[in-house]
Amino acid sequence: MSRHLLGYAILLLYFQLTLSHPCRGDEQAAFDSVVKPYLQTYCVACHNAQKARGELDLTQFRSPQDIISNFRCWQAVIEFVEGGEMPPEDSLQPSLEESRNLVNAVRAVLISEARKQAGDPGIVLPRRLSNTEYDLSIRDLTGINIHPTHDFPPDPAAGEGFDNTGEALSMSPSLVKKYLSAAQRVADHLVLRTDGLSFAPFPVTSWNDRRTLAENAVIQFYQQYDIAVPEYLIAAWRYHHRAPDLASQTPQEFAASAQLNQTWFPQLYHFLSGLKDHPDYPAELQQAWTNLPAPASDSDRPSELNRLIDLVERYRRDLHSPEGELIKPNAGNWPIGHLADRARTASARRQYTGNHFRPTTFLRTSPLPAADRPANPAELSLWIRLEPAFNGNATSVVIRNPLFSKADQLPRNPDEATRHEVQTLRNLLESTASTAQQNLRFGENVTGETAADSFLIQSPALLQIPLSTELQRTLAGKRLLLQAELASPPETRTPVLIQVELSATAPPAATGQLLADPNATAMQQLKPFATDFCSTIPSRFCYVDRGRGLSAGFHLVEGFFRDDQPLIELALTELQRQQLDQLWAELDFITESAETLLRGFVWFERSEREVLHDPRFDFLRSEDPELIQPEMLDRFEKLYLDKLGIKRLGDSLEAEQPDERYRIVHGFFTSIRDGLQRHNTLLDAAAAKGLQDLLQIAARAWRHPLTAEQQTALAQLYQRQRDEGQKPEQALRGVLLGILMSPEFSYLYFPAPAGPGPQPLPAESLASRLSYFLWSSLPDEPLLQTAANGSLLDDQQLRTQTQRMLQDPRIAAFAREFFGQWLRYRDYPARDPVNAAAFKWYDDSLRAAMAEEPVQVFTKLLQQDRPLTELISGDTTLLNERLAQHYGGLLEQNYRRARDARQQQLASTGLTETQQQAAQLWLPVAGLREAGRGGLFGMAVVLAKNSAGDRTSPVKRGFWSVHHLLGQHFPPPPADVPELPKSEATSDRTIRELLLAHVADAQCNLCHRHFDSLGLALEGFDATGRTRSQDLAGRPIDNTAVLPDGSRVTGVSGLADYVLQQRRDDFTETLCRRFLGYALGRSVQLSDEPLLDELQTALEQNQYRPSILFEKVVLSPQFRHIRGQEQAP
Repeated sequence: MSRHLLGYAILLLYFQLTLSHPCRGDEQAAFDSVVKPYLQTYCVACHNAQKARGELDLTQFRSPQDIISNFRCWQAVIEFVEGGEMPPEDSLQPSLEESRNLVNAVRAVLISEARKQAGDPGIVLPRRLSNTEYDLSIRDLTGINIHPTHDFPPDPAAGEGFDNTGEALSMSPSLVKKYLSAAQRVADHLVLRTDGLSFAPFPVTSWNDRRTLAENAVIQFYQQYDIAVPEYLIAAWRYHHRAPDLASQTPQEFAASAQLNQTWFPQLYHFLSGLKDHPDYPAELQQAWTNLPAPASDSDRPSELNRLIDLVERYRRDLHSPEGELIKPNAGNWPIGHLADRARTASARRQYTGNHFRPTTFLRTSPLPAADRPANPAELSLWIRLEPAFNGNATSVVIRNPLFSKADQLPRNPDEATRHEVQTLRNLLESTASTAQQNLRFGENVTGETAADSFLIQSPALLQIPLSTELQRTLAGKRLLLQAELASPPETRTPVLIQVELSATAPPAATGQLLADPNATAMQQLKPFATDFCSTIPSRFCYVDRGRGLSAGFHLVEGFFRDDQPLIELALTELQRQQLDQLWAELDFITESAETLLRGFVWFERSEREVLHDPRFDFLRSEDPELIQPEMLDRFEKLYLDKLGIKRLGDSLEAEQPDERYRIVHGFFTSIRDGLQRHNTLLDAAAAKGLQDLLQIAARAWRHPLTAEQQTALAQLYQRQRDEGQKPEQALRGVLLGILMSPEFSYLYFPAPAGPGPQPLPAESLASRLSYFLWSSLPDEPLLQTAANGSLLDDQQLRTQTQRMLQDPRIAAFAREFFGQWLRYRDYPARDPVNAAAFKWYDDSLRAAMAEEPVQVFTKLLQQDRPLTELISGDTTLLNERLAQHYGGLLEQNYRRARDARQQQLASTGLTETQQQAAQLWLPVAGLREAGRGGLFGMAVVLAKNSAGDRTSPVKRGFWSVHHLLGQHFPPPPADVPELPKSEATSDRTIRELLLAHVADAQCNLCHRHFDSLGLALEGFDATGRTRSQDLAGRPIDNTAVLPDGSRVTGVSGLADYVLQQRRDDFTETLCRRFLGYALGRSVQLSDEPLLDELQTALEQNQYRPSILFEKVVLSPQFRHIRGQEQAP
C-alpha cells in the first residue's frame, strides 16, 4: 500500500512542478502578442468564468504553460478555429491571418513541448485490477471461469475512456469487503486431491458437493466406455458382411473406424462367428446369426437383425443370475449384509451358475379396469403363452390354482381369501358356462392339494380365454394370480418361457418368465454354452443407479460401491484401468469415504435399526472425532460381534468358529480400518504436495518468483491454521485467501527505480504489462520464462512474444475490452436499451449473440492481421444460428451454406455434433456489403446500442459515428433541449422530419449538423439492428443523407465509403490515440504526440494491419520504461 500512496504523492508533485515550470521567453511573447489578444477579441465574450459556453472558460489561460497543461482542450480549440466553426457566424469574425497566427502559435507551443518530452513514460498510477482483469486472472489461475466479481459495481472509466487506468481504479473500504468475498468464492472451489490441488467447476462447501464432484467424474468415465450390446451386434453384422475390398480388415481395425471399443468388439465377433463350431449350442442363436442378410444400405436394419438382438438380450436376462435389489431404502436393511450381497452380485456378472433357475414360479397380471373406468370389454382376454427356451423340447406345465384377487399375493388362509374377494378361474368359468372350462380340463393328470382347480398345458401353446362383459364387471379391480411349475420328471424337464396377461392382444413371443430345473439333463447340457455366453456378454459392464449413482444403496448411509469388473476385464486398456482406479481413489479421498461410511453406519444402526441401543454402545456417537481412532474401532467391533452372539477367542477380534456372518462383519471393519489408514497416508502426501502447488499458484498470481521470505510466510500461515484444528484442505483455502487478498495479486503497479530519468521496466513488470494489455490477465509460463531469464528485454524476444500472444485464444479479451470500451458496446448484455416488449423476436439468446459478434470478428481480424479499415467496410462477419436468423436474407442463406459444408466435412471424418452444438457454432459468412451491411455500421450491437428503446435514434447513431469512431468532440447539450417522441409509431411525422425541426434552432444546429446526417444513413435498420423498409408507423424508410461536406450517400455502404475516403485520417488518429491510451493504462499526454504520429504513419505504410500497432507500442519507450524516483516531471 505504501507504493500506492507514493504514486499519488508523485502525481501531486508533478502537478505542483508543472504549474511552476518556466517557459521560454519567445513562447511567452507569442502568447502575449497573438493568443491573448485573439481570445480577448473573439472568444471570451462567450467563454468566460460566468458564461463558459460548452463548459469552456478561456480566461483561465494566462501562459504557454497553461496551454501545455490543458493540451487536449487547445487541440480542440485550434481544430474548431481551423474548421471555421469558431467564432460562430453571428459573432465578430477574425481575419484569416489572425486565425492562422493563433493556430501556429498554439501549435508551436504544443510541438515544442511534445518534442522536448518525447518518449516520457508518464505517471502510471498503481491500481487495482479491473473486474474483467480479476475474473480473467482467476480463470487462468484456476482453469475455471468462476466470475467472482459478478456482484461488484461497474468499473469507472478514465484516461482515454477505458477502465484500466489508475485514475479510475481506486479501492474503497466497501470494495475491500467485496474483494474478500470474491477471494472466498474462489477458495471454495479449491479441492485437495491425492496428487495435490485442483479447482472444481462449482463451489465445494458440503459433503454432497464433494460427492457430486468426484462421483460425476467416475460416472462420466463409465458413460464414455460403457457398451451398448445391441449397437455392437449391429456392428458385428455389418463387419461380417463388409465389402470385398475390406476383406483383410481386422475386427480391431473395424472397431477403430466405427469408434467402438477395440478390446471387446473382437471378442463379441469371435463368439458369434464361432457358434457354428459348437453344434451343441442353442440352434436358435446359431440360426439367428447365420440367417442375417447382407445390409441393403447404411441405414438398413432388417427384421432378422432385430430377432438376433432380442434373442441375445433375452439370453442375458435368463442366463445371468438376477441382480436383486441393489438399492434398498427400507430402514430394516442390515448394511453389512447388504454390502456382502452387492459384492456377490458384482463378482458374478460374468459367471454362469444356474443357481437362480427354478422349476416353479409365481405369476400375476395387472388388474382389470375398475367398474367406473369403462373400457371396451369385448377386446379383453386372458392369455397364457408357453414357449420352449434355449431350443428345448416340448414339455408340460401345471397351472396351479389360478384365481382372481384384489391383492397381489396368494391368500395364506381362508380369512385373507375372503378379504381379498378371491374367485378361482375354474369357478368363474363354470358359472358363466364358458367352453374354455371344458378345454382346460381342470384336475386331469394333476396331483396335489389344489389339483381340482389346476390344469396342465403342453408347450408350445397360446391359450386365449375371452372375458365376457359380465365377467369383466365381476372381476373389475382384480388380477389373476397363479403358480406355474414344470410337470415332467426332473431329469427330462426342459426349460420353458411362460407369460400370462389380461389384454386385448396376445403377448409378444419370447418375453415370458423362465421355468427351468438346474438339475435337469437339458440344463446341464446347456452349461458350456451358458458359461461361454456369460463370460463374453456380461449382465452389465458396470452399474450406476439412475437415482443414487454409485451409492452403496442402504438407507441414508453415505457410502459407495464399485461394480465394474466386466468393464475392466473385457473393455479397458491398461492405461484406462489405471485412469479408472485413480478416479475411484479420488472419490474415496475427496469424500473421505471410509470415515463417512463408518459414521453413517453408526448413525444408521443407532437411529434406524436400533441395534446400538444396548447400553454397552453408549460411548459410540457418529459425530465423535475419536470414532475413527484404532482403539475405538477395535472396541466397537468386539461389542458388535458380542451383540450378534459371535463368540470370540478371549479378548481378540478372532472368532472361535468363524462362519459367514463373522467373515462379513470382520471384513467390514477391516475394510474401514484399511480405508482410514490409506486415507491418512494419502492425506499426508497430498497436503505436502498441495502446499507446494499453492506456492506455485502464488508465484503465478503475484507474477514473479517468490522470495524465501514470502515462501516461509505462506508456509507458516498454513501451519498456523493446521495448529488451530483446520483440516489440510481448509488450511490451504485460507492460504489461497491470503494470496488473493495481497496487493501482489489484486494490484497492478510498477515500482519506480532509483535514479533520475526514465528507467527500463524490470522484465517481470514488462511481462505483466504486456499480458494485461493483450489478455487482460496473468502472464503465462512462456512469457514468465522469458522474464526470468531476462530475454524479454530484448527487442526481438519482445516482438516474438507479442506475436505469439496475438495468436492465442486469450486475445479475445483484447477484442472485447479495447474495441468494446472504445466503441461503447461492451456493456450491451447488461445495459441494452431495446424495449424487448416492442420487438417480439428479441430475446436473451439474440442479445448474447449480438454482443458476441464483434468479439468473434475482431479476434479473427487480429489473429489474421487483416486491415483495420475493415472495421469500417468489412465484407465478412461471423454468425451463429440465432444471429443469422435475425439478419435474415442473404446472410442467413450464406450461414446455412457454411453450416452444411461444415457438417459434410465432419461426416467425411466420422465426426458428428449435436443440434445445440451446431447452433452455438460461429461460422465466417461473407456478403455483408451485398446485404446492405458492412463493418461496424451494420453490426446489430452497434445499431441497437445507439437506439432509443422503442425506435431508432439517428442522433445517437450519428453522434457515436462522429464522436467515438472519428474522435470529434462536442460540448454537452443544453439542459432544456426537448426530447423527440418515444415511439415513431404514434408520431404523425417521421424521425427525419422531427430532426429537421429540431435543428432549425441555430444553437442546436451548431453541433447536430455534424452528426445527424450520418445517423440518417442508418435508418434502414430498426432498434434491434434488423433490416427494415418501413418505420413502425408503416411509412417508407429513407436512408439517404446529405453529409457535412455536402455529399449525398445512401445506407451503410455510402457511409463507409465517406469515412474511408473523406475522414480516414480522423478514424486512424482516433484509433491510434485510443489504442495507445489503452496500452499504457493512462491518459495520452502531450509527449506522446510524436509516437501517435509514428503510429499513424506506420499504419498507412503497412496496409493498416494491426500487428504494426502492437509492435510499435510495445517497443516504445513509453511502454517499456518507467519514470525514476528522482525524475522531474
